[in-house]
Amino acid sequence: MSGLQDWLMQGAAPKRETRTDLYLADPNLTDISLKRRGREHSEVKVLVGLPDISLPPSMAAQAELWLKSEAARLPLTDEGTVAVGKERRRRILRFADGGWHPVDSEEEAENGAALEYALVEAHGERWTSLCLEAFGEEDRLPALLQGVVTLLGPWPGDVPAPAISGGYPFWLGEIARGH
Repeated sequence: MSGLQDWLMQGAAPKRETRTDLYLADPNLTDISLKRRGREHSEVKVLVGLPDISLPPSMAAQAELWLKSEAARLPLTDEGTVAVGKERRRRILRFADGGWHPVDSEEEAENGAALEYALVEAHGERWTSLCLEAFGEEDRLPALLQGVVTLLGPWPGDVPAPAISGGYPFWLGEIARGH
């Protein structure tokens, strides 16, 4: 495992998944994401805020609050889109009784977080992606995110700061611009 994956999984056996998603790729749309997930359903994500979350200083990033919704299958075609191959590793935690508890799925937790480490490929380039995703009651999301960041502890000393910090629409736009 890499230092980043070790930090995120902290000894837990991650759930693994490999798939390719098709993303709308428009460098001017960094606050909305449209994707067809694998060969299944479509998802729409909208950036709704920049919560005041204390991230590890070495992370050099700003937390983002995105709302996700499943959508009817969107007519995304190869034109104007980018195929993103993903090999994901996820750890899912439920927050209850004042602490974090491992669970097998988001459905098992009313309030919680999914921690994701992914090896991604787009435009022939390979990247590592990290995502901390809180779910549950909307007014509790910033506190849940802060709680899971605190649980993880300091950014691992052997891992450089992210080259790009932002959601997939921002990342794909940066790739298109030649980062």
